[in-house]
Amino acid sequence: MAQEFIFRTAVPGDIPVIMEIEQICFRQDSFSRRQFAYLITRAQGHFLIVEYRGRIAGYLSLLINRRACSLRIYSVAVHPDFRGKGVGQWLIDQGVNVAYEEKLKKITLEVSMSNLSAIRLYEKNGFAYAGIRKNYYHDGTDAHYMQKQITNR
Repeated sequence: MAQEFIFRTAVPGDIPVIMEIEQICFRQDSFSRRQFAYLITRAQGHFLIVEYRGRIAGYLSLLINRRACSLRIYSVAVHPDFRGKGVGQWLIDQGVNVAYEEKLKKITLEVSMSNLSAIRLYEKNGFAYAGIRKNYYHDGTDAHYMQKQITNR
């Protein structure tokens, strides 16, 4: 089954499905159509899609900060139908690959303190706690700020 998953760069035509996944995963903290259009077409970074048999299974939005020599995982989401199949891991692997290709020194992200499965995935991939973002989410809850140092391959 792993061979049936493909990665590609997102295009504006993907936005309706991306928004559907975003709404399922993040509800009130969902990005808008306009935000996705910006992230896909104009942001300094990469917006990657993973598909299974032509269906979008998940996505990864990455922002590059050249001055800080860092990559930010801005958003990552996997449709519930594809959870537990390694899609999240593949997306994280793609982010790490981008950091190496772009010769960046670290990857950062924020994650809800209640999203234990995501926290476990990040920890398994070498991300460490670097602080707390107070009132980070729409409902006022906090987020863990995590980072991973990138060393030369």
